[in-house]
Amino acid sequence: MRKIGIVGSGPTAIYLLKHLSSSDDPLAITFFEASPRAGTGMPYDPALNADYMLCNAFSREIPAPVRPLVDWLREQPARELGEWELSAHDLTARAFYPRVLIGEYLHSQFSELCENARDIGHEIDILTKCRVTDIEAANDMRSTVRYECGQSIKTLQFDAVVIASGHSWPDVPEIDGVKLVSPWPNTNITGLEQNDIGVLGSSLSAIDIVITLGHARGEFQESGGRISWLAADTDNALRITMVSKMGIMPEGDFYYPFPYEPLTCLTRDAMDFEIDQGSDGLLDRIFQLLCDELDVADPDYLDRLPETARTLEGFGPAYFSDRREVGGLRAVKRDLLESRETMRCKETIPHRYALLRAHVAIDHILRQLSEEDYWRFLDHLMPVFADCYAAVPHLSLARVTALFDAGVLALVATEEEAEFGLSDDGIIEIDSEDGTIRFDVMLDARGQSPSSPADLPFPSLVKALRDPEEPVLRPFILDLAKADASPIYCLALPQLLERYPFSQGLVECSKNARHVADDILRKWSKQGS
Repeated sequence: MRKIGIVGSGPTAIYLLKHLSSSDDPLAITFFEASPRAGTGMPYDPALNADYMLCNAFSREIPAPVRPLVDWLREQPARELGEWELSAHDLTARAFYPRVLIGEYLHSQFSELCENARDIGHEIDILTKCRVTDIEAANDMRSTVRYECGQSIKTLQFDAVVIASGHSWPDVPEIDGVKLVSPWPNTNITGLEQNDIGVLGSSLSAIDIVITLGHARGEFQESGGRISWLAADTDNALRITMVSKMGIMPEGDFYYPFPYEPLTCLTRDAMDFEIDQGSDGLLDRIFQLLCDELDVADPDYLDRLPETARTLEGFGPAYFSDRREVGGLRAVKRDLLESRETMRCKETIPHRYALLRAHVAIDHILRQLSEEDYWRFLDHLMPVFADCYAAVPHLSLARVTALFDAGVLALVATEEEAEFGLSDDGIIEIDSEDGTIRFDVMLDARGQSPSSPADLPFPSLVKALRDPEEPVLRPFILDLAKADASPIYCLALPQLLERYPFSQGLVECSKNARHVADDILRKWSKQGS
C-alpha cells in the first residue's frame, strides 16, 4: 500500500483527500496537524477568528468536498443555526457566512471524507498536536517526515509527501525595523489597551481587524436597516486609522451571473494564439485583449477614465482614480449603495464583472511571461485584479462605515516610499499624504507575502533542492537534486504565490489539490502497484 504524508489539514489538504480518495488502489494517508483540531484551516479556526468575521466567498462559490455548504447548513438543527443568528430562510447559495462557520463546515466535511475513504479501503491517520520540523529526501525512494509530538521527536516514511501548510505569518511582524502586532489570534486585537491604533492595510484582513476593534470597544446596533456604533467607554476615545499606499478600500460585493459567463475577447484560444507568438510583448498584447473585453462589456467605461487608462502602466491609477478623489471611506459609503442596488435589481456592474472573469483567464499566461513582464504585471495590473476579486460582504462594509460615522475610523494614504519610525517615547510614526501620523500601536494587515522554496521551514528539504530559489510550478513538485528520491509536492501558500498570485481562496485550494492528486496517481499508475 502506497503511503502519502500530508503536512497540514486545512482546506488544501481536505480537497487533496477528496481527489486522492478516487484512487482505485488503496492508499495509506497520514495528516500532520500542529493544532489540536484537524480539518479546519487557520482562516476558519475558531481559536484564531471571531464569529463576526465574514468569508468573502458566497456559498455557491465554495467547492464542495462532499456536499454543498448550503445543503450542509440545511441539515443543521434549528437550535445550532440560531446560535449563528441564522434561520432556514437565511440559507441561500448567494449568502455570505462567518468564517468560523465555514470552519465548522470544513471540519465536518473532512470527517466525512475520512470515513468515506476508510469505507472503500484507504487507511487514514490523523496526527494532531504534531508539528513537522523537517522533511528528508532519501535515496531509498521514500522521504522521511520528522515531527514533534509532545516532548518526543518522531519520524515516519512516505512514498510521497505534500506540504499543504497554508498561510505562514511571523509572530512579530516588522516594517522598517518597527515592530507591529500580528492579528492572529484575534485576541491580539481584542486585548489591546491602547486607544490610538493604526492598521497597516485596507483590504479584507484590515476590515476584519477594524470590525474586531469595534466589537471589543463598543457595540454595533441595527435599526431600520441602518447600522450604527456606540462606544462602551466614552472617556477613553478610540481612534483607528487604516494606512495603505492608496488610501482606498475594495468595493462591496455586487450581483453577477454565476457560474461565470464566457468572455468575448479574452478567450483561451485568443490567449493561446498570443502565447504562440512568443513571450516578447505578450503582456502588452494580452492587455489589449483586456481593453477589448472592457469595451465589449461597457463601451463607455474606459473613456470615462483618465486618458492613460488604455496604457498598461496607466490603467491601474485610472481604475482607482475616482475612489482616491472622492476619499477612501466616503467612496466606500457611496459604492456600498451602488452594490446593494445591483443585488436588489439583479443587474451586474459590467466592467467589474469583466475584470472579475478576466483575472481567471489571465492567470493562464502568467507563467509564459518574461521575468520583466511578470513584474510589470504585479506592479501595474495585479492591484486591479486583487481589488476586484476582494469584493467585501455588505455587512462588513456597513460596520466599517458605522465606525466612520461615529468619528473613530479614518483611512489615509502613505506617501511614496513612506518610512516607518519609532519616536523616543515609543510612538510609531509614518509619513502620509496629510503629514506625519502617529500611533500607540499598529496592527499588521498586509496579508500573505510570497516566498521561495528557500524559505520553507524544513532545513534538510531546502538543502536537498536543486535550486532553492526556483519557483514552484504546476504540478507543484519540488525539484530535488536526488533523481531517485520520492516526490515531494509544495502547496504551501507563500511558495504558490510566487508564481500563482491568484492562489488564495477555497476555489484555488481545490484546483491546486487536484493537480497534485492527479500527478501522484498518474505516476503511480504508470509504475504499477
